[in-house]
This record gives sequence, structure tokens and C-alpha cells, in this order.
Amino acid sequence: MATGQEHTVKAFDDDIGHLRALVSQMGGLAEQAIGDAMLAMERNDTLLAKQVRKKDKQIDAIEAEVEKLAVRVIALRAPMADDLREVVAALKIAAVIERIGDYAKNIAKRVPLVHTAGIERIEAISVLPAMAQMASEMVHDVLDAFSARDAEAAIR
Repeated sequence: MATGQEHTVKAFDDDIGHLRALVSQMGGLAEQAIGDAMLAMERNDTLLAKQVRKKDKQIDAIEAEVEKLAVRVIALRAPMADDLREVVAALKIAAVIERIGDYAKNIAKRVPLVHTAGIERIEAISVLPAMAQMASEMVHDVLDAFSARDAEAAIR
């Protein structure tokens, strides 16, 4: 039979696991949003751009869930040291991912404007997809490092 302390530790581990899963889900959605926004820009796909804007609400909702869970974990579990750092890191990462989603949404908003204005001929626009790919890869690598709790990978 499990003791009260074992039950508390299991519940805490479950909460941390849920936080990691939410951050990972947010990250995946943000990566997809960046890719889709750039694809919409390249192809002048206003329907895809509209979908990117709609999906931003999902990223926002998950961030709110991360915040709520983190506050609950801090209030009920009183984590210390590494555990507290992980909860705080999840909060900070979620905020950054939410901002990435906002950037993708803002790119998607510009799709009709860029092509209407004939800006697609400007050379700088041609480097955006490569920049977006590099940014997506960096986000992916950092989130993998967070999930694995691998500080060296996060630094690289």
C-alpha cells in the first residue's frame, strides 16, 4: 500500500509530466504555424494563412492551461530546487512559444498584403523561408532538450 508521501510524489510527477506534455504540444503547434505561415507567404495561399491565424487561439489556450497548472503545482506541491526551476522554466518557455505563435499569425496576416502590393519581387522576401526553417529547427531542438532535461543540448 502506498504511503501519503508516495502518493504526493506520484501526483507531483504526473503534474510535471503534464506540464512537459503541454509545452511540447505548444511547441509543435508553433513550429507548424511558422512553417504554414511561410508556405502561405510563398504560395500566396490566403486560406492557409487564415488557418494559421485561427490555430493561434489554440496555442493561446494551451499557454493559459500551462499557467494554471504551474500555479496549482506551486501552490499545492511547494516544489523546491530543480523541481521549482522546471515549473518556472515551463512558464517562461510557454510564454516564448505563445509569442512565436503570434509571430506566425502576424506573418499570415500579411500574406494578402504582400502579394497585393507586389512585394514578392523584393529579394529580402526570398530569404524568409530559410530563416523560418532555421528558427523552427532551433525551437524544435530546444524543446527536445527541455523534454529530455538535457542542459548541454539546450546550450548547443
